[in-house]
Amino acid sequence: MVDLLKFSKTNMCYKAIIFDLDNTLLNFDLCERKAILGTLEACAISLDLHGITETIFLQVYETYSSQYWRQRDVFTPSELIKMTYESTLAELNIKTEKISHFGDIFWEIFNHSSVWEPDVYEVLTVLARSYRLAVISNGLVLAQLPRMQAAGIDHFFEQVVVSEAIGFAKPSPEIFHYALSRLDLTPAQVLYVGDSLKHDYAGATQVKMDFCYYNRKNQNLLQEVKPKFMISELLNLLELFN
Repeated sequence: MVDLLKFSKTNMCYKAIIFDLDNTLLNFDLCERKAILGTLEACAISLDLHGITETIFLQVYETYSSQYWRQRDVFTPSELIKMTYESTLAELNIKTEKISHFGDIFWEIFNHSSVWEPDVYEVLTVLARSYRLAVISNGLVLAQLPRMQAAGIDHFFEQVVVSEAIGFAKPSPEIFHYALSRLDLTPAQVLYVGDSLKHDYAGATQVKMDFCYYNRKNQNLLQEVKPKFMISELLNLLELFN
């Protein structure tokens, strides 16, 4: 599905395309799931032996994770992960003496996870022939850059702007202006592609940058939400530019 909102070949004057990272280029949900369960395996914890399904464990884990990550200004990423596991294992009555290692093991697995969104490599290969490419991502430097390297896509991008590094996160206009300054381009010269209306669409709209909504779950849009383009598959981007 390609929804070419206000599309005209004569108006395609972009010099660069900026992408969101998580759930746009890399599948964050699958990468995180792999790290959460992989950490248990590395510490010899069997959910089956405790009569607990992966679904139940992940639900409890995500509940505590969302609570603890609100304290990310107080604790380190490894500490937050360790705290999340401690609370999850306690609630599910799973005992282990290896809890002190959980944070480091999680990040080691997560940072080397490379689950692409479908057709990412092909799309970037084609677009890189004609456009400058960049990334704006909310996240941690210790995670985002290694994950791009593990996925083998880091070489496509001229600039990678991570919120932790500059102190501003999407949808703050500052992070978009920072990326534009690094590229030495104006908003009119750039298309931004992302999966989040709350962070990507809202931020791009504030700086008057055209936005392509990667509607990966085919969600219905509110009437007031009007991205320049909307796609359901990344391959659809090639239809816009060819």
